[in-house]
Amino acid sequence: MGKKVLIGVGCLLVFIVSAIVHAPATLLRLAPLPAELQLSGIHGTVWQGQIRQVRWQDQAVGPVQWDLHWHRLLTRATLETAIKVKGPQGLSGKGVVGFNGTELTLSQTLLSAPAHLLTRSVALPPSVSIDGRLDVIVREAVLAESGCQQLAGRIQWQQAGLTLPSGRLNDIPLRASLACDGQGVAARGQGDSPSLSNKFSLSITPSGRYSVSGWLKPGPAYPEPMKAPLSWLGAPDNQGRYRFSFRG
Repeated sequence: MGKKVLIGVGCLLVFIVSAIVHAPATLLRLAPLPAELQLSGIHGTVWQGQIRQVRWQDQAVGPVQWDLHWHRLLTRATLETAIKVKGPQGLSGKGVVGFNGTELTLSQTLLSAPAHLLTRSVALPPSVSIDGRLDVIVREAVLAESGCQQLAGRIQWQQAGLTLPSGRLNDIPLRASLACDGQGVAARGQGDSPSLSNKFSLSITPSGRYSVSGWLKPGPAYPEPMKAPLSWLGAPDNQGRYRFSFRG
């Protein structure tokens, strides 16, 4: 009798493990998701799968692929998954996302998009356009409800270009390091090219308040017609630098 019981328990365990391993990704539809978040085209399992499109209000990305690192659940009690995402107009991203119940972690994460796509929330005049590609690279980050706990990464603007009614500026150097600033996020960078030199510091609080300061210095390749718009920053200092400082 005991042997039969053990065999029965063993078969039950095999069934349970098999059911967990092969649990369909469509179970995500049972999760208590916000009404604004819509998922379509779900394939695979909860451990490894793909969503053809993720839509939040009027914004959509996809496909989104994931590969859940199940061993992290056993060793660190952390839900961790590798994610790849693509979106319209050249948006792409990949990285490792984790959650342990209180903190969200990111590692080896890259978000890349055309500069005009990431800056379209800024109300630019119709005669102003931004070119190039913005990359946000996060080597490691720990985010909690209270704010930023740990952050190491950088931002870089590839093939940067700015077009104004007065002319076009190419070869804009923009690279910045990312770090926590209290519970907020700070970006500090500087660059130098024949067109423009710059140095800046940006700080964003958990509530969304920001402050940015720094300077710009036109180089020998800076288009002469585009120097006039710099006057709204005031007069240059004795080194030819136009200083700025904004809060919001």
